[in-house]
Amino acid sequence: MPQPVRTIAMLLFGLLAACGGGEKKEREVMKPEETVFRDLVTAPQKAEDRTNAAMDAHREALEKQLRESEGDGSEE
Repeated sequence: MPQPVRTIAMLLFGLLAACGGGEKKEREVMKPEETVFRDLVTAPQKAEDRTNAAMDAHREALEKQLRESEGDGSEE
């Protein structure tokens, strides 16, 4: 490449690179719960809540059965 063409090309690329600079606005990102995927995002928490409730009920039933089999005498 001849020297003047190389110089012009470098100046042109430098100007193009400078045009891309500046302040970048940060894009607002929606929470997944606020999008069409809300049901998919909240489903695991709902399943966990149901599982925990079932475990608590089962634990209470086992504890009641243990108290009754040991003859604790305190009735609920």
